Amino acid sequence: MKRRVRDWIRGLAVAALAVGYAVLAHFSNSHPEASALGVLLAIAPLAVVAVAMVWRSGQRLISVALGLLAVLAVYRYWPILALHFAWLYVLQQAGFFGLIGIAFGRSLMAGQVPLCTRWATAFHGPLAPAAVRYTRNVTAAWTLFFALMMTTLVVLFLLAPLPVWSAFANFGTFPLVVAMFLAEYRVRGRALPDMRHASILESVRASVSRAPAAGVPRRG
Repeated sequence: MKRRVRDWIRGLAVAALAVGYAVLAHFSNSHPEASALGVLLAIAPLAVVAVAMVWRSGQRLISVALGLLAVLAVYRYWPILALHFAWLYVLQQAGFFGLIGIAFGRSLMAGQVPLCTRWATAFHGPLAPAAVRYTRNVTAAWTLFFALMMTTLVVLFLLAPLPVWSAFANFGTFPLVVAMFLAEYRVRGRALPDMRHASILESVRASVSRAPAAGVPRRG
């Protein structure tokens, strides 16, 4: 019970942080006078992820050095960043979906195990041929979804007013990802009626805990 309460508290805290970040990011994109806030918000996630990845690799001195270099670079080029911080946002948003899409797409190549097949196997054990085909198709569907998300973000950034792009990037992308999960869950129930299906929450947890890495395991 205590663990469940902690999980709920942690989930609510993460959700509150995400919503707060989205609101502040949209505010900075909609108000030119908030350029300083925009620079900090645009750089912070990229810096945290980069330093955390190096830190977890065990190269902690390198992690500290990279952090210091990032601070110096931001200080040195602050005027330029303040004028063009929106480009950092689009790099962050489109780059995120692009990298995940590449990871999903690479797993569809010959000799690779599709990511959704890998996750389903970890949850269910060896899969029936129908389930293998389905999970491969789902991996292709997610690849297309992420490619469309990345393309939409770039096209809107280039063609639409910045506040419009920001509204989609900060408030539209997450609901679309949730909608994709819901649609896939419904389709899965019809395509594989005799198979026990992971709940949407279990699917999300599996996706996060086995997030795409640089390399995808090959078939044995």
